Amino acid sequence: MRIEVKKITDKELVIKLINEDHTLGNLIAKMALKHPHVKMAAYVIEHPLEGSPTVRIITDGEVKALDVLKDVIKESKTISSKILELLSNIFSGKEV
Repeated sequence: MRIEVKKITDKELVIKLINEDHTLGNLIAKMALKHPHVKMAAYVIEHPLEGSPTVRIITDGEVKALDVLKDVIKESKTISSKILELLSNIFSGKEV
């Protein structure tokens, strides 16, 4: 994966996720919206043939937009690890 930074300020971050699709763009935007200091978070795929989502996060200024992205990535990793552990237990016959 490659990330292209389109804009970065304390309140706003715009990144393009090269060679990714709706899955990652939607995950980042939806999880960022749960952050209490996020005023807006969304993604767009500018053209269907290009396919790479551009994600925008705007905060109220109390936290930096880049810090929100870092929090989203950490939380996503934690959730993914829990899901993998749960599935591993299920498929190995352990009780859940």
